[in-house]
Amino acid sequence: MLAVHARYRGRAVRRAELVERSAAALSTLDGVGEFEFLGVEDICAKVDTATAVCEVAMALLADGSWAISIGISHDDAKKTATRGLKPSARPGQVYATIEPAIATGTGSKAAKDKAKKDASNIVATFALLSFVLGKRTAEGREATSLVRSGFNQNEAAEELGISKQAMSQRLQAAGWAAEGAGWQLAVNLIAAANPSLES
Repeated sequence: MLAVHARYRGRAVRRAELVERSAAALSTLDGVGEFEFLGVEDICAKVDTATAVCEVAMALLADGSWAISIGISHDDAKKTATRGLKPSARPGQVYATIEPAIATGTGSKAAKDKAKKDASNIVATFALLSFVLGKRTAEGREATSLVRSGFNQNEAAEELGISKQAMSQRLQAAGWAAEGAGWQLAVNLIAAANPSLES
């Protein structure tokens, strides 16, 4: 089982409304359950696939105002995700907690060590993705958003009223290739931490 817990760490004046709107929008993503409110700033939902976890995490990272925790557990992934989000969590940080029983079937210490290592690898991957997203200009965010939503480069260039070459340059400057590689690595690591799930 997978879950994502997110805590709003931004400075919006009407944060409860923003958190509510964000929860509603995230709940529309494929494979994402309805977000439960755990307080004014905290939301948590079960997620069906590693891909869906990455979609939620990337949307929250792109916003830049959320701390995120990913939970992987046989029993209660929401509880695992909530436990993994520290009170001092900062915006743009992703945490991961893997219940040792799911990480490996071997001895208790080996299971704990593997779960810790797997969680650390997931966190490191999202740290790199957060860095890439944080370096984007408004033009880069606009270009990558179009391509992510299904436009090819020619269509995205036309939509923005720029040349194909300019679009290519925007995507390169925005780290689009690095985002794609990091995305796939994150999906693979999450799926590998729970082999019973399909990505």
